Amino acid sequence: MGDTEQQIVPETPDTNTPEAKISLEKQDIIESAVIFADYLTSRFPQVDNIPVPTIDADKEGVKDRAQELPEDTQIMPMLNYYLAGSLAIMLLAQAEQFTEVTGSDEPGVKEGETRPISEGTRLILASFARPVGDLDYVATEYYRARMRRVQEFYKKIEIKEYRQMRENYLWKGGGPTFEEFPEEALICLVRGEEQTRIMIDPVEAYGPNLVAKVVVDEKEYYIARPDAIFTYKVLHLLQGYEHKPEKFNADFSKLFSAIKEMYSEDDLLKITLQILSDYEAAMKATHMRLNTVYNSDEPYEHRVPAFIKRTLDNQSITPEIREFIQRVQNTFLAEEENQ
Repeated sequence: MGDTEQQIVPETPDTNTPEAKISLEKQDIIESAVIFADYLTSRFPQVDNIPVPTIDADKEGVKDRAQELPEDTQIMPMLNYYLAGSLAIMLLAQAEQFTEVTGSDEPGVKEGETRPISEGTRLILASFARPVGDLDYVATEYYRARMRRVQEFYKKIEIKEYRQMRENYLWKGGGPTFEEFPEEALICLVRGEEQTRIMIDPVEAYGPNLVAKVVVDEKEYYIARPDAIFTYKVLHLLQGYEHKPEKFNADFSKLFSAIKEMYSEDDLLKITLQILSDYEAAMKATHMRLNTVYNSDEPYEHRVPAFIKRTLDNQSITPEIREFIQRVQNTFLAEEENQ
């Protein structure tokens, strides 16, 4: 970076002023994030190339189906995980377009529609640049199955060999050491005084995996799809708006304005309703399992309608948030009644 003058704009940039620039600090964080993502995905590949006849990912895990490969065996890509959170947004801010990907557990990373990302949208996304405390990622069922198989070797092999096997995966908690990354890759990370390892935080995706492929500096990355990034921001807002109202107000305004450049408001409403419905179903399933474990008949109280009411009752929400949440409320409750 040189000493050229940079214009620092407020936290919520105006999309109608394309001449706006992000701060030097945020630029440095984004550049570091790209370097970090490069090293991370080289160390922990996001895609495996597998022989199709020998691998089957199902609810029980990955099973070997043949010891010897036929001559006509196809080698197909299999998605291990995709990045989420701030790192995903920073990578998206550096891409000129993204391609929607089917994040299923069947062989083959199937690509769908490619959508452009305008310069103004990238500037808005870049304004989200911030040091990363935890690495958020979503594991596919295929990747989780492989991790379960590693765990099956616990106490069955030498501890040194078992640890070496575990080092090839992103486990929750302490991940790779900071020493494994160049200094310029660490600028984007939050590091405690005595912290030696990067904190890994596998996050839950409700419903199908919504994935996008971006290309940054000629390298492919798999991240959460932009509309899913927005929807999970809405879910987090509903879960805890009262704790950080000013932050949620600013973040929603920026993210909504950016994602609307890629998807229509109706599309965003549709995917928001889908994920909220999948979240509700997951919470209900967990409640019923606990009832079974503890021999209880406690009725399930729906989460999403309660979240929505609590948020709409808060006088700090902006008109923009209120309008969108009311649209969610009207449609969500109508769909719930029809089920």
